[in-house]
Amino acid sequence: MPDAERPCQFYLLRYVPNIVRGEFVNLGVLLYDPADKRLLPPRLLENFARVRRLHPWADLDVLAALEKQIEAEAAGQAANLAGTLDRLQQFSNALEFAEPKAVLTTDPEAELERLFETYVVEPKYPTRLAAAVERSRAWIRAQLNAALRRAGLWERLDRSVAVEEFTHKGDRFRFDFGWRRNGHRGFLQALALEREVDRAKVLAYTMERISTRLAAQKLTARCTAVVEAPPAGDTAELAARILAEQQIALVPVAELPDFAERLRLELA
Repeated sequence: MPDAERPCQFYLLRYVPNIVRGEFVNLGVLLYDPADKRLLPPRLLENFARVRRLHPWADLDVLAALEKQIEAEAAGQAANLAGTLDRLQQFSNALEFAEPKAVLTTDPEAELERLFETYVVEPKYPTRLAAAVERSRAWIRAQLNAALRRAGLWERLDRSVAVEEFTHKGDRFRFDFGWRRNGHRGFLQALALEREVDRAKVLAYTMERISTRLAAQKLTARCTAVVEAPPAGDTAELAARILAEQQIALVPVAELPDFAERLRLELA
């Protein structure tokens, strides 16, 4: 029987350098789940290129510090949501939260990813919008979330895993999921091969740094990229080759049930 939908609230965080002009950039999205009285870990931009285009003198250090504060607030499971939002907005006069909006969802984590892709990620204006949405990273991440829940792995994996301890301070890239077993590390990342060659490059670079750091400690790491389908076409095949150089395995969405079952047995 499918899970019942429940109401949540989402808040768009905006950078507004000049309130009179009314220009802004959406920096991220927060989702509050009243049923569990929790603020989910936020989804924010991984770089501030759009902010710099709007306001070249933006204080990017403040924006980077804001992300850590939001994560701390979310981890604290703050019951006073209004107080939490007020503390976050005090980071800068150029920050504001849009009026909250309601959304019904059976999966708050997947809904947060969808909202981020819809309202925050810079649009690419695809010519076939419906097909693009179905094969987007948000769509892939939703399929991955569902497979992990069905396999009983959702609560056993780390979510939104930071990588700056392996790369460099301030690196804002995050894996969707991760785990540790006997000191070794595993990572999962949703990736749209047809649309995200640049993200594939970042993923390959990140795994190279992680593997090098752990090898010095006689430990290993592995990464699996969950993709929309087996690579087909020049763009997808290029992304696949980049990932293969760092031994990053590919799992198409259609193979997620078998993959999740293998992972469940491995972590049992």
